[in-house]
Amino acid sequence: MVRRSTIRAGTAARKSQILDAALSCFTDVGIEATTIDDIRRYADCSTGSIYHHFGSKEGIASELFIGGVQRLNADLMTKLTRCRTAERAVKTVVTQYSDWVTRNRELAGYLLNSRDLAMSAQAAEVLRDVNRAHIRQVFEFFAPFVGSGAMRILPVETYIPIISGPIQDYARHWLAGQFKDSPAKVKAVFAEAAWSAMKGADDSVKRAETG
Repeated sequence: MVRRSTIRAGTAARKSQILDAALSCFTDVGIEATTIDDIRRYADCSTGSIYHHFGSKEGIASELFIGGVQRLNADLMTKLTRCRTAERAVKTVVTQYSDWVTRNRELAGYLLNSRDLAMSAQAAEVLRDVNRAHIRQVFEFFAPFVGSGAMRILPVETYIPIISGPIQDYARHWLAGQFKDSPAKVKAVFAEAAWSAMKGADDSVKRAETG
């Protein structure tokens, strides 16, 4: 008798295979120009398998986007939980993103260039839930540093654009082939700039954190 765990593993592997194939197709010719048959050939699977797991090309595109966001977010939280100072945490937001984009160039390009992706209402709600949960986690992590004075008190909506905006803009240009050096190569510059914008005015707080 086949175990349910074996079936689940096989299903997950097949879905991953289809998503990887779709990413390659989307990267090569774009979402609009990609057909289900293109994905089927890249994934070496049946058309029925694609429709069974995802329902449509749009379903594949949505799951690929949401899954990519979840992978990026999970990687950041794993690294943030190891940080014990405000400076290390702020810089980690920048360096983690830089390294992740460099390692996952195709997926990062898809995430940055597919923000206006047409999604079903259900998929859009899932993405909103993912983003809300991640933002809540990040702000809960940084709140003690802001409360202690280690980080500046700013309008809530400005923290993410100030810390992550510049490196995301650089990554977008690099992914488009406009910049030579990868985000990983210049991460220290952007990390230092982010910390300069975020650090609290009282240096004694920083010394107390690291002491």
